[in-house]
Amino acid sequence: MADYPTMWNRPGAVPPVTGTGAGAQRAAALPPNTPPAEPVIGRRTLAEVVALLDNIEYAVQTGYQLEEFHEGVRATYWWAVGRAPSPITDRAPGIPATQQLRAEDDAAEAAMRGPRRRYANGVQHAAMWLRGGTQDQPWTPWET
Repeated sequence: MADYPTMWNRPGAVPPVTGTGAGAQRAAALPPNTPPAEPVIGRRTLAEVVALLDNIEYAVQTGYQLEEFHEGVRATYWWAVGRAPSPITDRAPGIPATQQLRAEDDAAEAAMRGPRRRYANGVQHAAMWLRGGTQDQPWTPWET
């Protein structure tokens, strides 16, 4: 079959590379030089979790006494940013995968039948929020 110029008129067809004339194929533009995507913990950005953790620490420094529930939230956020082991299952520090967040959520649910149920409840809520199981973030930001 002859290679007629009209066969390149179909939608989506790419003309052959030829010279520098008006019908010459142009090189595809390179994608813009964008920075890599921001690290995430479950469905939340690392920056978002660090900001909440900083706010909790600020509240404690200014005299706020954390209840057991909020101690669990803080411990979960410390684990999520890689600065402490997980609060219930004692997993090694490091940014957790979604499956690890789910496992911590499940372990916290089981721990709610024990003596530190409020602490475990805070852990569960924080893990659920991190993995996107709820939109209700368990820490109300302290006034800055």
